[in-house]
Amino acid sequence: MTRIMQFTFAFILLYLCQGCATHQPISKEAWSSLRVGNYNLAYMCAGYIRPALILESPSGVSTEEAYKNILPALTARHRTCFVERLGLGKSDQVPSGLTQTTKDYAVELTALLDKEAPRERVVVVGYSFGGMIARYFAAVHPERVAGLILIDAAHEDWLIDVKHRMQPDDWAKMQGILDWFKKNLGHNYWDSQFEVAAVSLPASMPVRIISRGMPFQRIRKANLSEDGFRIYNESHDAQQLKLLTVTNNTSRVIAKKSEHFIVDSEPEIVLGEIEKLYSQIQESR
Repeated sequence: MTRIMQFTFAFILLYLCQGCATHQPISKEAWSSLRVGNYNLAYMCAGYIRPALILESPSGVSTEEAYKNILPALTARHRTCFVERLGLGKSDQVPSGLTQTTKDYAVELTALLDKEAPRERVVVVGYSFGGMIARYFAAVHPERVAGLILIDAAHEDWLIDVKHRMQPDDWAKMQGILDWFKKNLGHNYWDSQFEVAAVSLPASMPVRIISRGMPFQRIRKANLSEDGFRIYNESHDAQQLKLLTVTNNTSRVIAKKSEHFIVDSEPEIVLGEIEKLYSQIQESR
């Protein structure tokens, strides 16, 4: 294993194990199976009050794990559903040679809604990379989406800007992270950026953004230089402002005490913004 990959792997492990020790798994009876193409995905739906709330997670983290701190509150208030991506949770392992972009994840989300919410417009919560999936799906299927919550969501220009500004040694470490996800989880972040850039949301769609207020310190595990660390966070913050232009009905709050894992550090903000979005949708009818 190269030195770059050692740092990359350390970063991945730290990312994936955030909160692992305290999480109580969902009982096996709550899970169902969704057939998409030649593979099976595990999914869960719980709660009764509609329209349904759909959860999309960050790269490389199971959705159950990413939202563990607020799942009980969400299912008490809303019909809440999510799919575990390939290689995560109880879903199949990634078929050999398969890579996926936002377009592929949107196909999986369509299959979930066809099965569990075929006649309603849902609310989609996109966390980190999940925000790109949420935006892409809502842009190509606006008739199925009532509104979006974007939790420290990646903007499609972010890593392009980072690549342009970082020194080659720093970018090589970032590229190592992207390559690890693609090789081990079939997760093609780079091409997803261009898919999202090519589509637009309806101008009137309500979107509520929650951005982190503190630099993401865990990226230091990739052994970036101080300048690389600054660029990584500075560019992210600048791109968050761009997200305010995705519709004419977009608002933003900052989780001042949080790095990237806002659901863990300030869950009350996430829950509050979800409820505000539901009220906003109700008032517009």
